[in-house]
Amino acid sequence: MNKLALSVEDLSFEIGGKKRIDSVSFEVDKGEIVLLCGGSGSGKSTLANIIIGYYPEYGGKQDVSHIRISGEDVQYQSVVERSESVRTIFQNARLSFSMKTLREELVFILENSRFNPDEMNGMVEDKAREFNLDYLLDRSFDDLSGGELQRAAFICADLVDVPLYIMDEPFANVDEETMQDYIRYMKELVRKGKSVVIIDHHVDRWNWVDRWLLLDSNQQLHDLSLMASETTKRELLTKEGIVVDASAVPKRDLESKEILLELDKVTLYHEKTIRKSLFKKETQTTTLIEEAYFNLNKGSLTALVGPSGIGKTSLFKAILNVSPYKGEIRLQGKNIKTLKPENLYSKIGLVFQDPSLQFVKTNVLDEMVLSLTAWEKLEDDQAETKAREILDQHHFENKASQSPWVMSQGQQRRLAVLCMTVGDQNLLLVDEPTYGQDARNAKKIMDKLNELCRQGVTCLFTSHDRDLVDAYADQVYEIKEKKVCQVR
Repeated sequence: MNKLALSVEDLSFEIGGKKRIDSVSFEVDKGEIVLLCGGSGSGKSTLANIIIGYYPEYGGKQDVSHIRISGEDVQYQSVVERSESVRTIFQNARLSFSMKTLREELVFILENSRFNPDEMNGMVEDKAREFNLDYLLDRSFDDLSGGELQRAAFICADLVDVPLYIMDEPFANVDEETMQDYIRYMKELVRKGKSVVIIDHHVDRWNWVDRWLLLDSNQQLHDLSLMASETTKRELLTKEGIVVDASAVPKRDLESKEILLELDKVTLYHEKTIRKSLFKKETQTTTLIEEAYFNLNKGSLTALVGPSGIGKTSLFKAILNVSPYKGEIRLQGKNIKTLKPENLYSKIGLVFQDPSLQFVKTNVLDEMVLSLTAWEKLEDDQAETKAREILDQHHFENKASQSPWVMSQGQQRRLAVLCMTVGDQNLLLVDEPTYGQDARNAKKIMDKLNELCRQGVTCLFTSHDRDLVDAYADQVYEIKEKKVCQVR
């Protein structure tokens, strides 16, 4: 009986004329859980996409001796064929779904796996109850928070029994309590003899797994369990930007007492329209936040924390006046409902939780030029010169002609932050700014936000990374039991 869940031998891969994987070989035993770490853009997600068959079926050139799952060579199998032996949770959970709702997605998976149609609805209901997510079954994926999408992806991965699971940044958008729930779930998979490959930047949360593999900036793979000492391992992780000294963040005192943003008795709610019959619709209203009061001073860097799906992103939408609320939100003393949209959006910048949604140009340089011409009113030639300078400063000089949609999500987020911080906005709303980032680039992003705040910009950001919040935030608000409370 083959004891290996996964065996990859002498794998090289290139796409767009650039080598992403170079002569990589590794094995994962049955019942083993392995962490694959590496810097942003090192090729971790590319490697995962090769294992599941997305590459080279949909792009790139592969050279490999073999890729075996449970002893079977799968390198010539399609993505659909491989899905019977490996399930994936993507870094961007939204990309995991083909249908509009979780119920439809689960039925779709069962149909593809040729289950009895009469049993499908019962299986879907049972699985949703097992994960305590039956309340998500009929909500549109487009209405779910990043954390809720991540939970939905876990259900989909667990629905059909397979020997191997690949999870790309599975905890990027979930709170600590949910994280512990899914760690228990992973351990249960391993207890049943399944194997799990985890891809993550945050290595310190994975001390309990069997092995760490590091894909370095030269596309070489290292088994860190074979290293002689913890010191040697830590030095390599630091060199690759996966570990940094967070204590080096300079503390600062808020100089301005001027209030930029005020929430006065704001109640936030979600509306859902349900068709009761051919001619009758009904609107259901769910309250997310009740009578919130808080102020943001000019130049402050403020964190908004709370469990997944609690209303953090919805609060951002209310501040942009695109989500229903009661009460009053004032920007520089003016009720935002009295401001024209163009005036409001010239004062507020937003970095999406999913950065790919805000790109409109086909290459990185043009995206930056668009931001400069829109925000700073520069002529095209001036904007291009300045755009190249900004890209060089932030290590995007080799990405100028590349499409932003083919970059790693970590690179997409850094680009989105750069594009949204070139103007004269008074307020920046940044949803999970360091999601998908290694430690080095997370620090660069937060240092950039810190610098902007020193220049008088006010920033409100969401995060599940409590260490990062403790290191950078001037003040912290938490959403809990429909209330917004200042906790620091």
